[in-house]
Amino acid sequence: MAGRVSPRIWAMDGQTVLVTGTASGIGRATAAALGRAGATVLVHARDQTRAAAVAEELESRGGWFVPVSGDLGSLAGVRGLVEQVLHVTTNGLHVLVNNAGAAFSQRAVSPDGLERTLAVNHLAVAALTSALLDALRDGAALAGRPSRVVNLSSTVEKRGNPKLQDWTYPDHFSQLQAYSDSKLISLAHTYALARDLAGSGVTVNAANPGSVATAFGRNAGGILKVVQMVGKAFMAGAEKGAVTSIRLASDPALDDATGGYYSAAELDRSSEASRDPAFGEQIYARTATIVAKTRP
Repeated sequence: MAGRVSPRIWAMDGQTVLVTGTASGIGRATAAALGRAGATVLVHARDQTRAAAVAEELESRGGWFVPVSGDLGSLAGVRGLVEQVLHVTTNGLHVLVNNAGAAFSQRAVSPDGLERTLAVNHLAVAALTSALLDALRDGAALAGRPSRVVNLSSTVEKRGNPKLQDWTYPDHFSQLQAYSDSKLISLAHTYALARDLAGSGVTVNAANPGSVATAFGRNAGGILKVVQMVGKAFMAGAEKGAVTSIRLASDPALDDATGGYYSAAELDRSSEASRDPAFGEQIYARTATIVAKTRP
């Protein structure tokens, strides 16, 4: 069993990890920590130039980092990212951290027919995970221990509307509501996926980083920018926000843990709506249909 590298991370030697959204904030802090622990970390940004710059900067502080890129606002972008990941993970993938997220202040529909916030925070996460399942299974088989999927969640999932039917918001759009809905939907899908993959060699858990002061709120604009400006003094830094993702990615005690929601690196309880199996299966089936319809 691997030992601890620091009080908050365990050795990752020989493991290959993909962390999405590593340009800044929690994603970069997660990637940096896992790289220092010995993992080969695929660092993702929307364009290759940015991803390469992140990889170079992180490598200067220790570790091995490989740049990959793709715009997660569309399934075409997800497919491009998958091609790159499969090209450089010939021995399988051991950890996928779905960290990338977005919250748009103005309504727009993605190329795949969803409001953009839901497209990035849910559909891209589901599609990327699905496309990399074989690589994750290969990694588990070679390592002799389960591979892991870690999905970034948020406390705002409790504000999500489980009765939302139209994922385009044709009549009324609210940045905060769309973000909350996307996190509720993604979390329900996380639980459903964990049930579906039970015993397959791939575990799936959700990480709630808490209130964190990063560039996310500033870049999002709208009400989220205001919230971050007002509450910044009371928010944690990116390194603290990353501790839950890091534990879920690296702690050998969690090898077989799946279908959990973790806050402050400990098992927690999410909203009742997110834990409703019927709701989760509905989201799971609907998501699979969208992905299937948009395959080239």
